[in-house]
Amino acid sequence: MTRAEHIFQLAQEGADAYRMFALRRAGAATPFVNEVINHLKFLVGQKFGAEAVNQSLNQASRQTVDFWLEDEHTIMEMEFNILSTPPVLEKEIFKALLAKEAGKDVRHLILIGDPGALGLLQAPTAAAIISWAERHHQIRVQVWELKDNSQR
Repeated sequence: MTRAEHIFQLAQEGADAYRMFALRRAGAATPFVNEVINHLKFLVGQKFGAEAVNQSLNQASRQTVDFWLEDEHTIMEMEFNILSTPPVLEKEIFKALLAKEAGKDVRHLILIGDPGALGLLQAPTAAAIISWAERHHQIRVQVWELKDNSQR
């Protein structure tokens, strides 16, 4: 299992343990989601070291990424409002491009989203942007969708 896959597994376990999707449907707001994400970052920091969490990959922009797996050339971002505006996909790809310009060997961008996030890949504009990032910048963009296991 890659470290990226392990982080995704931890994200799913956290979403299940916090009953995140059920509570969001019941009205839990952004602070609750941030608590879930911060717990995940704590776990990842313990497992893989502080250098894997909240890294600024471009000193000029000072933007941070949720997870940077240097040995896997992978940026991972938790995006629970992936289908919202402003366009999250474009923002995250641009962060990856800035990191690449700053000398980081970024080859993968994985967006972890909530149920329905994979629908993003069906939209023509999103598909074109994802294709462009791979074709012109050799960054493979993927959306990994968490499951809502609270509906079982």
